[in-house]
Amino acid sequence: MYRASAFLVSASDINLQDGQAAAVFLRDHSIDVSSRGIYVDGEDVSGNIRTAAAGEAASIISAHRPVREYMVSLQRAFGEKYNTVAEGRDMGTVVFPDAALKVYVVADIAIRAWRRLRDLDHGDMDSMVHSVFRRDYRDRNRSESPLRLPPGALWLDGTSMSVSEQVDFVLNHYRGKCEK
Repeated sequence: MYRASAFLVSASDINLQDGQAAAVFLRDHSIDVSSRGIYVDGEDVSGNIRTAAAGEAASIISAHRPVREYMVSLQRAFGEKYNTVAEGRDMGTVVFPDAALKVYVVADIAIRAWRRLRDLDHGDMDSMVHSVFRRDYRDRNRSESPLRLPPGALWLDGTSMSVSEQVDFVLNHYRGKCEK
């Protein structure tokens, strides 16, 4: 949702650093999530928001309190309406602090950069490592909802795990904890 909001604001004349203007602008548009994709004003932007630029923009726009307050309200409304699996840097600490299961996923920075390069299918390793490092630093040190280990979260180091192994880890813990 933050990538979608950053994509939307980036396409306007609003500066990503102007959190108040961005939040006002976002309220005049719709951001919807479904199993089919991410939609901004009814248009599927799923492919557009999976870029390095969208990730950087999302990290910038997500640091602003007015934007975060609006986005958290959308996320919570979605969570109240649907059974939800959410990923994000403050899902277990701010958005859904009472979630049935919280998983804190980490991986070696070089592995994360390599995976991102593979997903984007372009770029160079040095630049991507620096990009991932800058984003992590910015997200850990922002004043609004900084990246933190949620209380009671499982620690999942996905460095040497495939996506399916990570999914199995989460499902096994969910079944053990929530389906009793």
